[in-house]
Amino acid sequence: MTRVLIVDDIASNLYLLESLLKGNGFAVTSAKNGAEALAEAKKSPPDLVIADILMPVMDGFELCRQWKMDELLRNIPFIFYTATYTDARDEQFARSLGAERFIIKPQKPDVLVKEIREVLKESQKRTVAEPAHLPKNDRKILKEYNEVLFRKLEKKVMQLEAEIAERKAAQQQRESVIKELEQKNAELARFTYTVSHELRTPLITIQGFSGLIEEEVSKVEKNPELTKYVERISGAVDTMDNLFADLLRLSRAGQVISPPLKTSFGSIARESVDLLAQPLENNGVRVEIAPTLPFVIVDHNRIREVLVSLIENAIKFRGDQSYPVIRIGVDMTGETPVFFVQDNGIGIKPQYLERIFNLFERLNGNVSGTGIGLAIAKRIIEVHGGRIWAESEGPGKGTTIRFTLPVSEGHTDNNNNA
Repeated sequence: MTRVLIVDDIASNLYLLESLLKGNGFAVTSAKNGAEALAEAKKSPPDLVIADILMPVMDGFELCRQWKMDELLRNIPFIFYTATYTDARDEQFARSLGAERFIIKPQKPDVLVKEIREVLKESQKRTVAEPAHLPKNDRKILKEYNEVLFRKLEKKVMQLEAEIAERKAAQQQRESVIKELEQKNAELARFTYTVSHELRTPLITIQGFSGLIEEEVSKVEKNPELTKYVERISGAVDTMDNLFADLLRLSRAGQVISPPLKTSFGSIARESVDLLAQPLENNGVRVEIAPTLPFVIVDHNRIREVLVSLIENAIKFRGDQSYPVIRIGVDMTGETPVFFVQDNGIGIKPQYLERIFNLFERLNGNVSGTGIGLAIAKRIIEVHGGRIWAESEGPGKGTTIRFTLPVSEGHTDNNNNA
C-alpha cells in the first residue's frame, strides 16, 4: 500500500486530506510542521509527501529544501498543497526547490487524487541513477526565499490595512448611528416629558371644576344620573393623571439620577418594603427578604423604584391566595448573581412572559394600572448594564421576576430583619 505523509498545522485540513487519501486506498501518516515531518520521514520514509507552506517551527519551503538535500529522501516526490501562497512566483520558487507539484487549495477531490497518482507514476519511471532535481545555489535560494516571504508579508500588510480601514469605517458608521439614536431618544424623552407635564395642567382644571360641580349637585335636589356622570369624569381624570405621571417616570427611566455607588441591596429591599408597609398590611401580604444579599454598584433611588414597582405588581396580582407571600433574594449559583422578586400569585401563561415588559401591556384589564411599570423597571435595569426577565410555571403558579445588576465582589449584607 502506498504510504503518504501529509503535513499541515491545521487539524481540520489534516483530517479532510487524510479521509480523502484513505478513502482512495492510501496509507496516511501526518505531521503538524516541517520539522516533525522531516523526523518522521527519516524514521520511516513514505512514498510521497504532501505539505502546506505556512506552518510554525519549519515551513513548507524549508522542508522541501532539506528534503531534496537529504540522500535518503530526495527521490521521494514532494507536493505543495497551499491556500496562502498562490502567486505564480511562489510556484516558480517551489519548483526551483525540487517540488514535483504545486497545487492550490481548495481542489476537487478527484482532481487532487489524479495529480497524486500521476506524480507517483512519474516517480516510478525514474531510475535510482536519475535523482530528482537538486537545488545548487544556496545563496540564490535564500534570496528567492526572502523575496517570497517579503511578497507574502507585503500582501498580508495590505490585507490588514484594508481590514483596519474597513473596521474604522464600520466603527464610524456605528458611532454615527448610536449618536443619532441617542439624539432621537433624548428628543423622545423631552417630548414625552413636555406632553405629560403640559397635559396635566388642563387635567387639574377639569378635576377642579368636576369637584365644584359635584359640590353644587349635592346642594340641590338629588340627581343620581348627574352624580354618576360627575363621578365618571373624576375617575377618568384620575386615570389620565396616573398615566401622565407614569409617562413622566418613563421619560426619566433611561437616566441615572445619581452616580452608581456601592450600596447594600438588602437595605434597598427593606426600604422598598417599608414604603409599601400599608398596602402590604391591608392585603395580608408577607414579605421575606433573604438573610444574606450582596452589595451592588447602582443608583440607590432608581433600584428602589424598581423594587417598589415589582412588589406593587406582586400585591396587585396576588389573586385569591390565602397566604400571599413575596420573596426577595438572590441566586448565586451561576457566574453572575441573579436577583429576584417572587410571589405565589396568579402566575402568567408562558406566551406572555416577554410581553409583560412592553409599554402599555396589560394582561388583566380588571386590575388597575397603566401598563408602564414593568417597562420602566426594564429601562432602569438596562441602564445599569443588567437584564430583566420573568418566569412562571403558568396560571396559579406564581411569578418570579429575575434581574442582574453590577455587584461589588466579596461583600455581602447580613440582613437580620428578614
